[in-house]
Amino acid sequence: MVSMQDLPRGKRVDGYVSQKVQVLRASIFLTRKLFFADPQWVIPNIIAPFIFTLVAFFLFQGETSGSSFLLYLVLGSGLMGMWGTTIYASANSIGFDRWNGTMEATLAAPIPLSWIALGRVLFNTLQGVLNAVFILVIGLAWFRVGFGLVNPGAFFLASVATFLSLSSFGLLMTTILLLSRKGGFITNSMEIPVYIATGTMFPVILLPIVYLPFAFMLAPTWGIEAIRIAALPGYVGLPTTYWQDMVIMVAETLAYLGLAFFLFKRVEAYAKRNGTLEEY
Repeated sequence: MVSMQDLPRGKRVDGYVSQKVQVLRASIFLTRKLFFADPQWVIPNIIAPFIFTLVAFFLFQGETSGSSFLLYLVLGSGLMGMWGTTIYASANSIGFDRWNGTMEATLAAPIPLSWIALGRVLFNTLQGVLNAVFILVIGLAWFRVGFGLVNPGAFFLASVATFLSLSSFGLLMTTILLLSRKGGFITNSMEIPVYIATGTMFPVILLPIVYLPFAFMLAPTWGIEAIRIAALPGYVGLPTTYWQDMVIMVAETLAYLGLAFFLFKRVEAYAKRNGTLEEY
């Protein structure tokens, strides 16, 4: 019989920032273990975007064969992989607890649910970045496209900022889907519209004017524009500069985070008061 005194004690961490960092590390570590234990997301996150790239290449290969155009397609497929991973992670970050009967333990943890969900979304978005790099390498090798960037430093900065904007948007999506039992249906319905709205495979400026306000409210839209300005020579998209795109993206990312933490606090209090969040 093991007594409570024989159980290992967790390391005490003092300080608000240190505690939150510890929670994020633990959440990311556990999410990583669960991902590799059930790697079914390889199909929607890696294989599907690459197939989209092949379809686009064969559709447009008669129009142009320039390296900039092919690099445009390869970058777009990588961004599609990042978004696909983020949206699926948002839907399943809490649904996973329902499936495995760990919702009660998660809610009982002495830490806001928002920080646990943030760690999960961060890992899955990072996985999306790795998927994007994988697709980029395979695509460049397949199409034999030179990877000459206009501004490598600006490209790296825009890529990191877009990663953070996707994570914040994924966290916001988690709050919206938290009380819904139809998270999978909602995310499947949103995947293609967001591909279109953010301009992953064509410039946003080509969208009908009635859809532009929705596209402009998505931070990844501005991140994708900044990435293409830094990567593609002579790129013509929205009438904004690289730094204007970056400023708008950062502002919307901060707005996502503020709204997500506010909604998480309200939703978590509602769920604990009603005791129905674990129902699936």
